[in-house]
Amino acid sequence: MILTKRVGFFCGATALTLTGVAGAATVDADTNARIAELEAQVAALTAAQGDNWLTEQRSAEVRSLVQDVLADADTRTSLLQSGMTGGWDNGFWLGSPDGNYMLRVSGQVQVRYVYNFQDESPVDDNRSGFENPRTKLIFDGHIIDKSWKYKVQGAFSTLSDDGEFELEDAYIQKSLDNGWNFKAGQLKLPFNREELVSSKYQLAVERSLVNEEFNLDRAAMVMVGYDAEQFRAEAAFSNGAGTSNSGALTRDTEFALTARGEFLAAGNWKQFDDFTSWQEEDYGAMIGAAVHYEREEYGSAATDELETFGFTADASVEGGGWGIFGSFYYFTFDDDDSVDVDPIAFTIQGSFMFTPDWEAFARYEWADSDIDSVEELSLVTVGVTKYWKMHSMKWQSDIGWGINEIEAVWASGRANWRTDSDDEDGQIVLRTQLQLLF
Repeated sequence: MILTKRVGFFCGATALTLTGVAGAATVDADTNARIAELEAQVAALTAAQGDNWLTEQRSAEVRSLVQDVLADADTRTSLLQSGMTGGWDNGFWLGSPDGNYMLRVSGQVQVRYVYNFQDESPVDDNRSGFENPRTKLIFDGHIIDKSWKYKVQGAFSTLSDDGEFELEDAYIQKSLDNGWNFKAGQLKLPFNREELVSSKYQLAVERSLVNEEFNLDRAAMVMVGYDAEQFRAEAAFSNGAGTSNSGALTRDTEFALTARGEFLAAGNWKQFDDFTSWQEEDYGAMIGAAVHYEREEYGSAATDELETFGFTADASVEGGGWGIFGSFYYFTFDDDDSVDVDPIAFTIQGSFMFTPDWEAFARYEWADSDIDSVEELSLVTVGVTKYWKMHSMKWQSDIGWGINEIEAVWASGRANWRTDSDDEDGQIVLRTQLQLLF
């Protein structure tokens, strides 16, 4: 029932190019320094030997050295002469002089400490340790002109023993006329907002367990989008929920359709890229809803032709340092044989910035799996965040309390919640995390 499924050759070229640009920027200083050194040597020789010091051999050596300095200067200024541009804007970037080609390199690093207390655990009541839950490299930009965009994103996974590098996003986007756009590749399915908001922009150290259970994750797809001043929408035809990094013929999915729409009642779209409401932000309100339908392969002996339908709705209100977000989920799973369940869930969270760089937040989440033997999820999380440079450098800490037993269906290693023993509740998770964006 769980929906979630539990690129780097540019680095060398980028580093060399950046080195070239930096060298070009300091060419005058380097050349002047080396010429000054030669002048000092000439003065010293003149003082020591008088007018007879400049023999034919020494004269040739000086000419050769000067030529080397000038040739080096010409090499270093070649990039400036080409008109290449560069700088930093949410990542280091390089661009062509006409603005039609651009590459931006950015990344995310999270370092986390976790303490977990579980009463009468079959393994150990107290567990603690450090982890790097996310270490990501991101390459994005445009090519040919600004209407052709691309993104390649990968992450080192700490959920595997070897910390392997795994592809997350890889897609091409074409901006069309009148607000329309088209995407092809692998990316997140347009479903619930908590998952669509990047992990670097969350309030809590980690997303909710409701999100971990009901988000659709990534898939290979084609997607059409529309953006207007107060409304935007996306519709995707994909391989199905949680099917990232899989071949075209390896998934037992007949088809999967996902669509999401959002209405901006007040404010601007950018302020809803995250869950934080900065003190200088104006009032904003947004509502969203999404549907997903997926059916397994017809006539396949390996599947029971499971049909999945999902619906989610959410609302966000914020302004001047405070914010409230709530979301609701409904799913139905039916294979006309042994599976027929209709789980529901909701989350609600709020935040308040009591200084320009300190924020407090709280979240409550509840879920019912519609399976009699599975305890309902009921969980509270509260915490605080210190910002040094908005999300680029921040320290998050939170503590969560499992009011009910955390069943296996709700437990999540990524979110640091373990499966409780039967009839045990009160699990506590303390997390503190430092994040750097570059």
